[in-house]
This record gives sequence, structure tokens and C-alpha cells, in this order.
Amino acid sequence: MLAQLVCLVGCILIFSRSLAAYAGGPPANRNGLTGQFCTACHRTNPLNSGEGSVRIVGLPSAWAPGESYTLRVVVSHPTAIRWGFEFSATGANGDQAGEIVPGADGRTQVITEVVNTKTVQFIEHNTVGSTIGSPSTFQFTYRAPTDATFGSIRFNVAGNAANGNGANTGDFIYATELTLPVLTPSSDRQFTLSMRGGSSTATAGATTPLLSGFARMQTSSGPAGAGLAMISYRNSGVLGSETALPASVPIFSGRSFIETGGAINTGIALANPSNQAASVSFFFTDAAGTNFGDSTITIGANSQVVAFVTEAPFRNGITPQKPITEARTFTFGSNFPLSAAVLKTRLNERGEFMMTGIPIVSLGGSSTSSTSITHMADGGGWTTELLLVNRSDTVASGSMQFYASSGQSLNVNLDGQTANQFFYSIPARSARRFRTGGSTSTTSTGWIQIAPDANTQTPSAAALLSARANNVTISETIVAASAASSTFRIYAELSGDFSSRQAGSTQTGVAISNPGSTAVSVSIDATNLDGTVAASTSLSIPARGQFGLLLADIPQLKLPTPFTGVLWISAPAGSSISVGGLRARFNERQTPDLLVSAFPAFDEAAVSASELIFPQIVHAGGYSTQFALMGVRSAQSAGTLRFVSQAGQPLQLPVR
Repeated sequence: MLAQLVCLVGCILIFSRSLAAYAGGPPANRNGLTGQFCTACHRTNPLNSGEGSVRIVGLPSAWAPGESYTLRVVVSHPTAIRWGFEFSATGANGDQAGEIVPGADGRTQVITEVVNTKTVQFIEHNTVGSTIGSPSTFQFTYRAPTDATFGSIRFNVAGNAANGNGANTGDFIYATELTLPVLTPSSDRQFTLSMRGGSSTATAGATTPLLSGFARMQTSSGPAGAGLAMISYRNSGVLGSETALPASVPIFSGRSFIETGGAINTGIALANPSNQAASVSFFFTDAAGTNFGDSTITIGANSQVVAFVTEAPFRNGITPQKPITEARTFTFGSNFPLSAAVLKTRLNERGEFMMTGIPIVSLGGSSTSSTSITHMADGGGWTTELLLVNRSDTVASGSMQFYASSGQSLNVNLDGQTANQFFYSIPARSARRFRTGGSTSTTSTGWIQIAPDANTQTPSAAALLSARANNVTISETIVAASAASSTFRIYAELSGDFSSRQAGSTQTGVAISNPGSTAVSVSIDATNLDGTVAASTSLSIPARGQFGLLLADIPQLKLPTPFTGVLWISAPAGSSISVGGLRARFNERQTPDLLVSAFPAFDEAAVSASELIFPQIVHAGGYSTQFALMGVRSAQSAGTLRFVSQAGQPLQLPVR
């Protein structure tokens, strides 16, 4: 009784000038950790009564050692105008579980209290966070323990939905408790893809030593569909780079653009999913079309080789007379089909590691049709570097035509020349690069059509989009060329408050180009992961025009936030379009950077295989990998995602 009286007196004194009892934050241990709640002072309404609630957004189903989670405590009530909260994380014995870090917006604070002889952190609102009219959402970071043996974690949170009357009467107190088990590593993950649906799963990033390998998407029933492995790298909890690698059918031979020198390098991953060792030959080609650095390696059954081109085994055949910096392409051939990934890496002007995937063209086929780079940007901090790789043993030549979104020709400055059409000539097996000036203060966007000359093959084409701010490269991504077709699907996400540049907020973008001479009406259906339709719309794209927008900006496509699903993009019969995807994210820097990573759209008309390979996956050491799987329109499918180490053994990963 005496303790309650003391609390009541304190509440009355403070409430005359602040929120409900404690505008600067409540006393520690009022969130239910030991059975005490804010109702000790705010006693008008029983705990968890009325039409409101408190909830924690951002917690996984199981916690991973060393991972950081961006959490939001959301307090709600239809009549409240002022808000407060208190949150804690403890283990089974009452020990502090991990670390709680206040949000960067200055609305939260961490205090400590000895509870049953254990020092416990409590995060709560402060005076800034509890002012009338402030948001009812409080954001902060939770860092899980680094040791998996810590066991289950208990999360307690209480929320105050206050009426702002300057007293401790009429307020509603809500509280909830959640217990999360530790994430158990596994070498496989079952999946089921609904008709027109998909699935998303990710490794839980950790600070433990880096694990690398590849993954097999094996279908037991129905078609395999398509998949992306989105590899993210964080340094001290800040997202610095991200790239998306598509799952693919292994090939016997392939070629890719490469670059190395100074702050730039190229990494290569070759995975052999067969049950026999593969003999792999490779060579490099310089700008003149001269091959060098020929060598042969053996990749064991169900194993992988990963290295930079400046490292063994790829440097084995390099001589001082022809340094690796002169290489423009890398070519390999194997007696068993391989899954391959090529990554361009950079240390930017802040010394931060960046990476982006470079497409690999199979040498088993040929094409003489035009191809499209569905999105380019120049000016306002952006530049576009066009990369063309000759897949043939003869000179490849043709033209590059730049178009604005309206369908009109777009003048750009390319390597010092201003025009809307340029011509290329590429020596056998080599590559050419062309770079926009990026000198204007405003950003011009559009698309590029690559057309080969008669009797020459279409080059493998890609565009490196780079963004700079304050003389620092903050984002680099490669947009691979897209062949024209009538139906595509892309993975789509929408989360956070993107318009306010909220850290961690994400939006998918879509770029659609129309290479035809007449306008085309394109339909877009957004489906949830269970295949149900979330929203639909249609767009008219002018002749030789382009459409490029983020999800939230697509007319009439009203999607909830958060949203995770698939976009189904279709042109009418007899029409063809090219489609590409973009993923835009604000990272966790104090002033967030906008990072953009491109990924391919998947042609629905492509032949589906029973097994697809993700050539590179990475976990821990700052890395995490998200797997986005997509089904087909007409059938459900199921199977297993298997993780394999470089040595060919099952790779144990904590996958949530």
C-alpha cells in the first residue's frame, strides 16, 4: 500500500506538466517483467481493456545469434493522443538478453534496473517521444546474444495510450509478452509454391566466421518456377551493398565481362552440382581479342570454387607479360555443366565494400535479335556504363539506341560524344564499355536498345548504374539486358516508410520497355505469396517508350504496407515487352543512403527445369542471403532448398 501511495503521489506531481505519469519515461520494470505494470499509476482502466493494443513489429519467429533487428513498438487506441511504452528482453534466468539500442530519431532512451539481482535494460519513450501529436510508433534496434546456448528470449512490452488530460486518469495500458526460441541451423528448407504465389526465406546474419557455398532448388512436384538469391553485406549493422543472383540451369560453357585494378576486383564462383568431378578449362581475353592465362582446374563432385581473378586458381596461368588488369572477359568450359556467378566488387571512397552481379552468357547458343537494357539513368549523381560482351569468335558489331520514357530519342553524352545512337565493334571473345557523362544536375532516365548488324551475333549486354553523393559512390548495380517476350514475373516487396527515408524501408521497382512501333497496354497483377490477388492495374506504354516506377507509385496499384509477393506482367497477344526489376532500400546510416540493386524478371515462356542452382550463397561475417522463390500461373509446386558447402558437404545455415 505504501509503495502504491508513493507511486500515486509521483504521478500526480509529474502529470501536471506531462504525458501520463512519466513523460520522460516510466520507472523501470513496469512492463510486466515481474508482474508490475503501468496500471500501478494509471488505474482508471483495467490492463488490456478498451479498443487498443500494443504490439512488437520486426521480431522473427526465432532469433539468430548476433543478428540485429530493427523493431517497432506500436501502441494504438482510437481516442488517444499521446503515447508511451517500455520494452525489455531477458533470458530464462532473468539475465539481460543481448543489447537494446535507442532509435536515431531521439524519441527513445535506455535505462537499467537491477531485477532479482540481474541488471536488465529497459527501453522506453522520452520527453520528445511522448509529446502530444507524436507518432504512436517507437523504433529502435535489438541485437541478439552472440551465443546460441543462451536459449529462449522473453520479450515484455507495455504501452500507454493516453488522453493527454494532464492527469493519470482515463489512460489505457496494454501489455504483451512473447518468447522466441533460438534459430536452429539446417542444411535444407522445404518449400511449397502456390499457383501464382511464392515464398521468401533468409539466413539470419551473424558475426560468426563467414560460410560460403551454393544452393540447390530441387522440385519434387510441379514446375520449379524461378528464384533469386539476394546477398546483403552489412558493416557494424549498416547495409553497404546488396546484389541479386538468379537461380539457373547449369551450363557447359560461359563468358562474362570482368574488371580489376585499384579499388575494383572481380570474383568468380563455379559450382559443380553433378555427382562426378568436373574438368574446367578457362582463359581471359584482352581488349584486342587476344586470349591469355589459359589454365585447367578440377572441381569435385557437388563442390564449388570461389576466388577473385587475382587469386589462385584463376591467376595460375597469368604471366608478368600480360597482367590480369588487361583482361576484359573470362571464358570457361567444362565436361559437366556448372552454375556460375561473377561479382564486381569495389571499395568506395569511404573504404566500404560494394558488390554487384555481372551476367554470364552461355556459349551453347546464339542470337541475332535486338535486346534491351530496360533502365538507364544519367545526371543528378547517376551515370550508366554500358558493358557489351562478344559471345562469338568473330567481330561483333551493331548499334546502341537511347530512348526516353516517352518513346522519343534521348540524347546522351557517351564517352565525350553527344547523340542518341552510337555504334559498336567488339573483337572476338572480348568486350567493350561505354560510359555516360553524368554531368547534368538533373537525372535523365530511359532505356537502351542493342541491335546487331546483319550476320553478327547479339552481344551479351548489361548496364552498370552508379550513384554518387558528396563525391562518394553509394550505390552500384548492373541491369542485365532483357530479351522481348509477352509475360514476365518479378519478386516484389514493400515495407517501412519509404517516403520518409526510414532506415530499412524497401520498395521494388519495375522497368518495362516497349521496343515495338505502336503503343502497348500492359497488365500488372500483384499477388500475395499464397497466390491470392492483392491488386491489379494496366498501363499504356508508348511506342518505343518505357515505364519505370516504384511499387507505391504505380497508378491504381494500391498495395498494403508491408507487402511481399509477385508481380505478373503481361502484354497482349502479338506484342512483346522487356522487363527488369529494381530493389531500392534505405540503409541504417544516420543519414540513410538509397541503395539500388537490379535483378532480372523471369520470362514465363521459358522452359522450366526440375532443379535450379543458386551459384553463390553467403552467411555471417556481415553477410546474409535471402531466397525469393516464385511459382507459375497454372500449377502448385513443392520441393527442397538444399545448402551445400564449397567442399560438397551439407551446409548448416540458420534460415528463418
